[in-house]
Amino acid sequence: MKTILLTNDDGFYSKGLTTLKTALEKKYRVWIVAPDKEQSAISMALTLNQPLRINQVEKDTYAVSGTTADCVNIALQKILPGKPDFIVSGMNLGENLSEDVFFSGTVGGAFCGYLYGIPSLAVSLIAELGIYQQQTLEFTAGANITARIMEKLLDCHQENVVYNLNIPFPNNGTIALTSLGNKRYTPDIIERIDPRGRKYYWTGTGTPKYDSKQGSDIWAVKNKLISLSVIKYDLNATSELTQLASAFEQFQL
Repeated sequence: MKTILLTNDDGFYSKGLTTLKTALEKKYRVWIVAPDKEQSAISMALTLNQPLRINQVEKDTYAVSGTTADCVNIALQKILPGKPDFIVSGMNLGENLSEDVFFSGTVGGAFCGYLYGIPSLAVSLIAELGIYQQQTLEFTAGANITARIMEKLLDCHQENVVYNLNIPFPNNGTIALTSLGNKRYTPDIIERIDPRGRKYYWTGTGTPKYDSKQGSDIWAVKNKLISLSVIKYDLNATSELTQLASAFEQFQL
């Protein structure tokens, strides 16, 4: 029986996580190692200046007092008896499209699996694009879709990539293989005054601007398609580096 490690950034209590476990454990041995509280927008951050604590909630389910990446590291080095066949991060409540992959703790958990050479999938559910509160999400349907896609990926996954799955509701049941689109936003910085008269600030989501070029993940979700993207962890700009080398060829300090 193949082994799946589940993590997320919404916390081990999240309905998205527990529903996905129910769907996957019909065919696989499933372990949950997830943060003990929400860790959204934390990317691949590690906890370095305080100890981490592990709490076993039930059989094969652990809550960790750290980030999503902490959970993956602890799971692989201290909890699981062996290397899992696949890591799934999610199901996240809300979109992880385009530039979200740089901030998302959900995608960060999948990338952490990539660093260990383990095929990994980030999963997000979307009720309405750009709406972050009071979402009505179809958890069981999303978990069943993910389970079917997982079954296929276990047979055909590629090396050195991360898969990013965004499931909109409603959707037409069709999977679109997509590239990352363009999503630009400047977060709102909201100023408030506490009871002692001191200023404090909340970071809001702002109003994203979407470029829904055909074939992109944003385009797919807007058209009620299930978006599956393949992400490579390579930030090198080869052609631009060559151009810069030409400019610096005779340059001396």
